[in-house]
Amino acid sequence: MGYSAREALRWLRDGNARFAAGEPRDRYTAAERAASVAGQRPWAVVVGCSDSRVPVEAIFDAGVGELFVVRTAGHVLTEASYASVRFAVEKLGTRLIVVLGHEDCGAVSAALAGNAPAWLEPITGAIDVTGVTPSAAPPDADDPLLAAAVDAHVRDTARALRAWLEDIDLAAGGPLVTGAAYKLASGEVHWLD
Repeated sequence: MGYSAREALRWLRDGNARFAAGEPRDRYTAAERAASVAGQRPWAVVVGCSDSRVPVEAIFDAGVGELFVVRTAGHVLTEASYASVRFAVEKLGTRLIVVLGHEDCGAVSAALAGNAPAWLEPITGAIDVTGVTPSAAPPDADDPLLAAAVDAHVRDTARALRAWLEDIDLAAGGPLVTGAAYKLASGEVHWLD
């Protein structure tokens, strides 16, 4: 059995506070790597964006084997994404799932602008921005509409994961699905649920 969702959420919040303050612990040591060889016991699943500016383990000051990370552009869920999350929940006992968006997300920006190339359609077409009214200009990093669209997409993704995992007995301790968004400049994560 893994860790409780509430415990894991506290560890993520504490780890992000250390990261944002520039005081992360010394992780990724030879001892941590050696200890992980026997198996993994991740205490959280993070479904996040592939953006290279969003280093999930660093953001949460987590070490080897502590997070089970599933990444696609715009944190768009695919069949493989759903299966990966379920694997962590059912086989590894992970009880917390965090959908992590981030400011200045290119995939959400492209969906909001509505002018993405055809090859990007599998990503932009999966991002629902109908509740956000785009401006005439393409969104930029400081555009409040883009931030609202990112938050809306995080919430939609979290709802989809909850629905997909609804057959798992929540009374038995999990999983808890929550949303968050990462701020690139400050390193802070703001929680949406």
